[in-house]
Amino acid sequence: MTTDLKNRAFNKIFTEFEDFSNLILRQLDLLNEIFELSEDSIPEEITKQLVENENKIDEFENKLDNHIIRTIVLYKPVASDIRQLFAVYRMVINLERIGDLIMKVYNYEILVNSSSELHEMLNLTSEMVKNALLSFFNSDKKLAVWTIQRDDIIDKLNREFLNKKIENIKIEKESKTLLQDLINKKTIASCFERIADHSTNIAEATIYSLLGKDIRHSNKDINEEI
Repeated sequence: MTTDLKNRAFNKIFTEFEDFSNLILRQLDLLNEIFELSEDSIPEEITKQLVENENKIDEFENKLDNHIIRTIVLYKPVASDIRQLFAVYRMVINLERIGDLIMKVYNYEILVNSSSELHEMLNLTSEMVKNALLSFFNSDKKLAVWTIQRDDIIDKLNREFLNKKIENIKIEKESKTLLQDLINKKTIASCFERIADHSTNIAEATIYSLLGKDIRHSNKDINEEI
């Protein structure tokens, strides 16, 4: 009977975690829709969905935290089960932060008709989040490695972004408005970099769940590590 209750508790956690993950992916899709807009303003329906989903994300985080702690206390799971629960716990934290960053990006009014470089970063970071989650749900080590390796690409894009924009500015026509626009875009690029970082954390949690190895902060090649 205890085993049956434990299995139900685990199934509930993983079902809620999948719903939570899909909510984050939906937020990224909505952000992409904004970047693809041809209008001069963001449609009210997209704004409404983003805000409603953000509230649901906060609720999910609290529920999952409570269910994970309750399951560990009540059912005293074995080591492999605990690894999975801690992996989910770490992923929930990172996904919630990704949700916050999505809303931070959305709150910049310059999103509509924004730069192609930022859109490129959004597309890659969205793919990283998706593959990081798939690596866990499908127990796919290769997708986890793929995500971790893409983090360096996002870092490089972020470093290059400001330099490219500065090169395009004619100093004699530089204005306070233009500089503010540049700073805002750089902040958005940094948000995407952070989303990539959180995706990497999720992929690392997958490796921990599958192999019991904590590869965070390692300087070795990822393929050598696992």
